[in-house]
Amino acid sequence: MSFVFSPTPEPNPTPDKAVKEVLETSLDIMAVLAASVVCIVALLAAAQVIGFLLRRWGRKHRLIKYMERRSRVGGSLTCIALGATIGWYWTVRDHNVPGYGTISHGLLILMIIAVTVWLIELCAVLEDMTRTQLEGGSKPNRLVTQAQVMHRVSQVFFGVFGAISIALTFPEARAAMGSVLASAGIISLIAGIAAQGVLANMFAGLQIAFSDPIRVGDVVVVQGQQGTIEEITLTYIVIHLWDERRLILPSKKFTEEPFENWTKRDTHLLGVVELRVDWRLPLAAFRNEVDRLLSETDLWDGRTSSVQVTDSSVETMLVRLVASAANSGDLWDLKCYLRERLIEWIEKEAPYALPRRRVETDKVTEVHLPVDEIEIEKQARELAIATIRKTNSSRHAAATKKQATEAAPTSPYGEPLLDQYARKIQEKRRSWRFKARRLDETHNEQSEQLPPSRDALQDTRVLSTTATITGDRLYSGTPDAEERRKLVTGPKQSEEKTTADSDTTTADTTTPSSEETQK
Repeated sequence: MSFVFSPTPEPNPTPDKAVKEVLETSLDIMAVLAASVVCIVALLAAAQVIGFLLRRWGRKHRLIKYMERRSRVGGSLTCIALGATIGWYWTVRDHNVPGYGTISHGLLILMIIAVTVWLIELCAVLEDMTRTQLEGGSKPNRLVTQAQVMHRVSQVFFGVFGAISIALTFPEARAAMGSVLASAGIISLIAGIAAQGVLANMFAGLQIAFSDPIRVGDVVVVQGQQGTIEEITLTYIVIHLWDERRLILPSKKFTEEPFENWTKRDTHLLGVVELRVDWRLPLAAFRNEVDRLLSETDLWDGRTSSVQVTDSSVETMLVRLVASAANSGDLWDLKCYLRERLIEWIEKEAPYALPRRRVETDKVTEVHLPVDEIEIEKQARELAIATIRKTNSSRHAAATKKQATEAAPTSPYGEPLLDQYARKIQEKRRSWRFKARRLDETHNEQSEQLPPSRDALQDTRVLSTTATITGDRLYSGTPDAEERRKLVTGPKQSEEKTTADSDTTTADTTTPSSEETQK
């Protein structure tokens, strides 16, 4: 009889041990959460205190105020990420916690994201300060435009920097980054070809920012649309149109295509109002009315005004009125004001000067006769013409025969005496008429040089030199017109005029006067 001995089975773990492990794990998680929450609350409270102090200090310093305002979101996210990281590392620093590396990696990524957002928000501080200067009434300048562009550039830089920092936290990404850097030439070539449009707009935005063709607040005309530059970015430009629309154009539109900038140097502009009127328009009265209208409105800045006839046709003439204004808005209102008032004045005071088309017709009386009477009338007219021709030919033949048979007395030079006598009488009469005409012209010249009569002096009106402000010249007559004349003179004529003036001054200085010569 044999006995078989089997090993004694190990006892199963008691429920108390499993419960103890679960409780320890739960206690560790709760400790981490509690420590993280405490750190987050402490950091947020400290951030609020610092923000309060910065707001008080920012009342005197605008830079501090804008930094505090832009740090609210990014600073809060950074405090949350930093508090969670501190709580995690403080709790598990002496314990071997499963998943430690994964959680630490996630907290690091969260910290990088929070700091990146904070830096991107701080990039807008410079733009905020320049916008405050613009709202305070200062003119748009290069600083506003460059601040906007630098804001976008810094945002892109910190965004790319944050993305690369997050990617480098992965070991696989670091290995891939090395291979990417090794083949950077080919990749950059492919990326440049693929993103040619984007890169062109980015470089155009940088060119606009530093070459200063346009600035924020400039009034421009692009593609037939008038508006104000509202925003300039790296890739596009926003134009606020007059009807509250927004026109968004790529930046390269302003570097490759022409456009109008009405406020590049200053806001003063000249406007043109053209009217088609009849030839009988009284130009003197028309200019006086323009003077009156300009003196009654505050839209005219008082620099320039002129009325000229610039074109004419068979039926009408074109009257061109030029007036100046302080800005484009006042100029638009001034042009509409002048056009409306002048049309009303022509209708009331000079209705005969309204444009019209003249058609002149000849009055023709038609006589309708029967066919038989027309034929009889035609034959009678032909018979009368034939009879007249026959009579004239017979008379001419008889006169020729008589002249041949009767020889007229002639002068020694062969000219008939009667013809010679008639010629001399005709020459004397022509001489008398010439002398009479010359005498009349001399009398008229003497009468023009006589002093005016009493009636003429009574009818004479003396006009003041300041009575008329609207002239008939656009490039001379006023200081502003003389400035415009210099623009169209050309460099060669300007140099000749300057040389002539200097020669005249030298001659006046070196030539002695008559009194000095006598002495």
